Amino acid sequence: MPHHRSVYVSVVNSNVDNTVHVNSTVYVNNVIFPFILLLKFSTVLSSKVISVLLSELSFIIK
Repeated sequence: MPHHRSVYVSVVNSNVDNTVHVNSTVYVNNVIFPFILLLKFSTVLSSKVISVLLSELSFIIK
């Protein structure tokens, strides 16, 4: 009987560890993902703005 109990405890402990790990991963993803999205968006936006500005400038120069 003690043997089964120790196996049960170890299974519960590993489950708790997995849950904590998954929760922390999800938290980190929720924190980092918007930053990455914002970074990509701003990069795309700035490249579009730069290309538009360049075309405007070249139009003005011509």
